[in-house]
Amino acid sequence: MKRALPIALLLACAAPASAAETDWVEVAPEVSLRLVSADVVTPEGTVWMGLEVDMPATTKTYWRVPGESGLPLTFDTTGSEGIGEIDIAWPYPKRETAGGYLDHAFYGHVLIPFQVAVEGDAPKFVADVAMGVCSDICVPVSTRFELAPALGAPDSTSDLRIRQALANVPLPHDGEGLLGKASFDAQEGAILVDLEDSRFDPASMIAEIAGSNLLFGEPELSPDGASLSFPLLGRFEAEDMAGAQARFTFDTPDGPFEILRPLTIAGNR
Repeated sequence: MKRALPIALLLACAAPASAAETDWVEVAPEVSLRLVSADVVTPEGTVWMGLEVDMPATTKTYWRVPGESGLPLTFDTTGSEGIGEIDIAWPYPKRETAGGYLDHAFYGHVLIPFQVAVEGDAPKFVADVAMGVCSDICVPVSTRFELAPALGAPDSTSDLRIRQALANVPLPHDGEGLLGKASFDAQEGAILVDLEDSRFDPASMIAEIAGSNLLFGEPELSPDGASLSFPLLGRFEAEDMAGAQARFTFDTPDGPFEILRPLTIAGNR
């Protein structure tokens, strides 16, 4: 897999929509995007929407921590009306190493759900969306979407698609009896976490610093089986770790889960 090429963004624009979905927009050969909306206001005052990506099974885009060759998904909602914060609910990704680079990716058709805080009866969601896609080469793509959720007319089809995507989103797990304390060893350049259940297979586990794009490698089990180590791939600043939380995301036969642990500095555990 080649690194992202320094080429201009591929620009496109989706026409404004008042239904529960926008038109498809082709942003790269065989890669199209659209927005969908459930058009239902939750008790928390949010609406579930989704970025739907249609691409071949051999083409990929990236998770919240993209990896060494990936580009993050971003939303710029300047120009929206009656729209507040966006909270992306990331499905569990595929971790892979290709061409010497570790990435977290989604292949083929995927829907990435997100919640949008809404105000008033007629919100308008305007978003400049940027992301990376990869096949033989990796390119950044960008498009603008406009979608006016019809809050009085729930869309069952879009709602179903979003719910299906949410089934692949990791559920919170308290980690009791599974993971203990977590720390960052600055000398080793790794996250360390106590493993409390020797029967647990950590192979699928992804470690990250919540709110950061710092990339950590695959888990390494200590010789005594009492802890896991996730090596940092790249450089870090001390402020990256100050007051940080480590997030551990993993898959199981019952679906994916995630565990949060406050991160201390090794030696002060």
